[in-house]
Amino acid sequence: MKIKPFRFTLESVYNLRQEAVDRANDHLAREMLQLNREQQNVEQIDQRIEQAREGFREAMSSGSYSGLILQLRQFMVSLEQERTNRQSTLEGYLARVETCRKVVIAARRKLEAMEKIRAKRKLEHEAKWIREEQKELDELMIQGSADNLSVNFV
Repeated sequence: MKIKPFRFTLESVYNLRQEAVDRANDHLAREMLQLNREQQNVEQIDQRIEQAREGFREAMSSGSYSGLILQLRQFMVSLEQERTNRQSTLEGYLARVETCRKVVIAARRKLEAMEKIRAKRKLEHEAKWIREEQKELDELMIQGSADNLSVNFV
C-alpha cells in the first residue's frame, strides 16, 4: 500500500497568515527606515544648534554689534522650534514602529498556531497510514498462515 501524500486542508489559511506576517514585516521595515531618517534629522538639528550656540558665545565674548547677536539668537530660537517639531515627529514614528511590532507579533502568533495545527494533522495522517499498513500486513500474515494449514483426513 502506497502512502497517500499529506494534504493540509487549511493550506490557503496558512498561506494567508504567512502573507500577513510578510506584509507586517515589510511595513515595520518601512516605518523603521522612516524612524531612522527622522532620528538623523534630529541629530543634525542638534549639531546645528550646538554650532549656533558656539557662534553666539563667540559673538558675545568678542563684543560684536547687537544686530549680529540678535540674528544669532533668532536663528537659535528657530532651530529650537525645528528641533521641537522634529522631536514630535520622531515620537510619532516611535509610536508607529511600536504599533507595527505589535502587529508583527500578532501575525506571527496566528501563523505559529496554524503551524501547530499543520504539524498535528501531519502526525495524525502519518499515524493513520501506519495503522492501515499494519492492518494490511496483519491480514497478509493471517492469509499466509491459513494457506499453509493443511488438514489431513486420513
